[in-house]
Amino acid sequence: MYHSLLATNKLNTTPYNLRYLIIMALAYVLWWGWIRSFPMALTSDDALNFSRGVVRFSVLEFRPHFPGYPAFIGFSRIAAIWVDATIAPIWVSLLSAMMIPVLVARLVFVLCGSWAAATLGCLLALGQSLLASIALSGLSDSAAFMLFLMALIAAMQQKNGWVGLWLGLMLATRPSYMPLAFAMLFVPYWGDRTGSTIRAYLQAGVVIAFIGLSCLLFIWAHDGAAYFEEGRRFTLGHFSIWGNTAEGNTNSLHQWYVSLNTGFGWVGVGCAALSLYYAMYSGFLSKFGLKANLSALQGIKQKLALIAAIAGMYWLWVTVGQNPDNLRHWAPVLFVFLVVFSVQLALLAHSDIANKMLINPAHICAVGAVLYCLSLGYPTYSSVQRQAPIQQAIVWIKAHPQVNVVGTNYSVNLLRDQLASYSIYDMYYPSSKWALRAAAKQAPKSAWRLSGTRLDQQTLVTQFLPRFIGERRLFLYQISQ
Repeated sequence: MYHSLLATNKLNTTPYNLRYLIIMALAYVLWWGWIRSFPMALTSDDALNFSRGVVRFSVLEFRPHFPGYPAFIGFSRIAAIWVDATIAPIWVSLLSAMMIPVLVARLVFVLCGSWAAATLGCLLALGQSLLASIALSGLSDSAAFMLFLMALIAAMQQKNGWVGLWLGLMLATRPSYMPLAFAMLFVPYWGDRTGSTIRAYLQAGVVIAFIGLSCLLFIWAHDGAAYFEEGRRFTLGHFSIWGNTAEGNTNSLHQWYVSLNTGFGWVGVGCAALSLYYAMYSGFLSKFGLKANLSALQGIKQKLALIAAIAGMYWLWVTVGQNPDNLRHWAPVLFVFLVVFSVQLALLAHSDIANKMLINPAHICAVGAVLYCLSLGYPTYSSVQRQAPIQQAIVWIKAHPQVNVVGTNYSVNLLRDQLASYSIYDMYYPSSKWALRAAAKQAPKSAWRLSGTRLDQQTLVTQFLPRFIGERRLFLYQISQ
């Protein structure tokens, strides 16, 4: 006879639970000391746009770009009360990223009631290189996903008003997480509810609509009706010109496979895919199969299937609609996978086989963590590079007085902002190639090319290495005559 994990957890003594809390607290102290050894500096054009938006908001001026991210700007302006406005978005990203492992642990505990599994989820999330990357990016990814986890926890507890609040703020923080919000529509239909499904939608929907209307009024006050024309232009450009998505002319779905394989290894990505698939398969079989029942075990499996399905739907959206050069877009899939993986290990640890063999649940979670790390080719952090690649490039250029002209296809506006005395050319335009060649002819060794990809028939001078998964290696070339 299978004993539910929630019932098993009630037998845990307080000192036993305290041990897990101490482990997580110590891990956070170590992580905080490590992450603060990296400087708080802008790492991309988007981060620059957010920092400008803190000072003065205008989507038409790319402060920040469409759709405006009003909630993230609001969070950053609150942070700017205590820190400099330039790095306020980075602080929001960092503090939000710190919350993600805690919320992963909380969601795991809500699902299965296992302290060992919750601690495992927290530690695995805290040790992800991608977490550090989004923490120091100054972008909205970590804040939006933090809010999504809060919405998912509230949904599991059937707190509809809180679901609406967190989802509304999530959409106002990062509108490209809209597929996650749509996927949440299935939650009221799934499992047993203590109230009306229509009432759940109304309670959450009213709060979301209020937040959406407030954000629209905020944007309208700054940009007026021209905001909608900018939205049409930006959306068309993202999907057809510069966004590098699967809808564009120069990209293929294969690029996502290459990016994920480079960042996590094919075994790790396969492990995530199999884990999510098995969770969906077992959960759907539990709900709709011939032996469907309402036991505690079946309830856990069904909730896990729903969460895995949400991750799967978002994975599909990312593959079709997001840039494969930026692994941060895959962060929701990664951390939801860690939730599913941790709960699956808890189910295994409390299975009849494990009980008969008198195996400690904590030991199974520990072994699972080791196997996960090995299969994923667990990333190692750079102990040498502290600056982001683009900041390394800026420091290098300033230290070499012969550099006068720089062409780049990465962080054009950030380079122009921090290298104001240099001529910075955007290599998206063909005329920039002519300008670099002309500068090289006029003054040899004065023209340089910064690229996020290797270039043939160019003289490679140096490379600027990434610190974490999700950062791009940059290559610096000298333009010859």
